[in-house]
Amino acid sequence: MPLRILNLLPRFLCLLAFTGAIAAQAEDIVVSNPPTFSVTSWTARYEGQIAGKNVKVKLSRLGDWVSGQYCYLPCSPQIGRIELSGQIMGQLTETPFDLANLAKGRSAPKPSGRWQLGALPGVAPQQLGGQWSSMDGKRRWPIQLQRKPDAWPHEAEAELHLSANRYIRTAKDCAADSEPLQISAIRIYEQGRLRQTLDTAAYGSCSIVQPQWVDANFDGLPDLSQSLELPAGPNIRHSTWLFNAASKRWELGPEVLQQISSPVFDARAKRIYSPWRDGCCSHGVDIYAWQQEKLKKVEQGQSYVLPVRKAGKLMGCYIMPSYSDGHVVWPDALYRNADGLSLGKSPADDWCDVSVASSMHMAQLQVLAPQPAGREASVLAAYGMSYAQVDTPEGKRFCPDLMVFDADARKLVRMKLDQDAANTCSAERP
Repeated sequence: MPLRILNLLPRFLCLLAFTGAIAAQAEDIVVSNPPTFSVTSWTARYEGQIAGKNVKVKLSRLGDWVSGQYCYLPCSPQIGRIELSGQIMGQLTETPFDLANLAKGRSAPKPSGRWQLGALPGVAPQQLGGQWSSMDGKRRWPIQLQRKPDAWPHEAEAELHLSANRYIRTAKDCAADSEPLQISAIRIYEQGRLRQTLDTAAYGSCSIVQPQWVDANFDGLPDLSQSLELPAGPNIRHSTWLFNAASKRWELGPEVLQQISSPVFDARAKRIYSPWRDGCCSHGVDIYAWQQEKLKKVEQGQSYVLPVRKAGKLMGCYIMPSYSDGHVVWPDALYRNADGLSLGKSPADDWCDVSVASSMHMAQLQVLAPQPAGREASVLAAYGMSYAQVDTPEGKRFCPDLMVFDADARKLVRMKLDQDAANTCSAERP
C-alpha cells in the first residue's frame, strides 16, 4: 500500500466512525407533527325582540367562545352597537361599543347587561330564547330571536370543525395580543358523521379565519368561503369552495374566483364585488358576474382627484367609487342635474385636501348623469389633464393645464397652474 494512503487511513477511519455516530443518533430522532385541535365554528344572524323592542343580532361560535353584537332598530352608526361575549352554555355579557368615545381617548365602556340563552349546539339554532338582565339583576326582560334566513333557498345545516393549532375557550384566546390562529383543514359533519375534509392554510385572528357560508355562484346552494390572512392592506385573500350538486361535495372554485381579494357575494344582484386599495391613495371596486358558467369582470371603478375651485382656492377632491345594486356608484362625484352642475358632497377641506399640482397623474374631471338605482353610471363628459407652454419669469415652461369645476359659479373653467412655475412647471413637456 502506498505511503500516502497509509497516512490518510487514520483520518478516513475517524470520519467513518463519526458518520456512523450521526446516523445512529438520527435513528433515535422522531419527527412529530404539531398537535391540532378540533374547533367548532358557526356564524348566524337573528332578528327578534328584547323587552318587546325589535333588535338585530349577529352571533358566532368558535370553540367554547361565543361572540357577537346587536342593535335596536332602527340600527345606525350614531346609536352604536352592543358587543356580546360569553360561553357555549349561553351566558353572555354585553358591553356598549362607542368608537367615537374611544377615538376621543375616553375610558372603555363597562358591561351593561347579561344574557342567558341556554346551551348553544354545534350548528346555529333556528330559534333562541332566554332572558336579559341588568348587571345588578334588578331588571329582567325576555329574549326571543329567530334566525334570519340566508339569501339563498337551501340553507347549510352542516357542522363545521376547524383543525387549529390551539383551542379557543374564552375571549382571551382571541384577544389582539394572542397567538395567531392557524387552520389546516375544515371538516364538514352532518348528523354527527364526517362528510368531507377541505384542506386549507388560513392564518390570522379568530374573526379572519372563521369560514362563512355564501352563495358564490348564485345557484341557490350553500358554498363556503374563508379568509386566508390579514395583510397590511385591506386586500384579503380567500379560498372559496363551490357545492357540486351532482357529487354532493364542495370543490375549490375556479382560479379567477380565488384571485378576487375581499370578495362580497351579492345574491340579489348576482354579482361578486371586490373593494380594493393600492397603497395610500388609490381605491377601487371590481365587479364580477357568472356568464355561461365562467366568472368575468364586468365593471370596475378607480379613484381619482377632481380639481375644484371654491372661493378662489384650488382644491383636489378625492373621489372614491363604491358599490350598490350590482354597479359601481360615485357618491361624491360631479353630476349634471336638472338644476345644473353639483358635487355629491359639498367640497370642504376635510376631504378636498389633495394637491392637484402634485397629483396630475390622478387628476381628471368627469361629469356624470344622475344614476338610477340598479343602473350603470353614465359619463356625460370627461376632461383629461394636459400641459401648456407659457411664458414665466424663468422662461418658457410647460405648466399644468386643466379643466376645473368652479363650485361657486357651478360651471367648468380652464386653469393654467403657472403662478408657482418653479415648482409646478417644467422646462420640457412631461
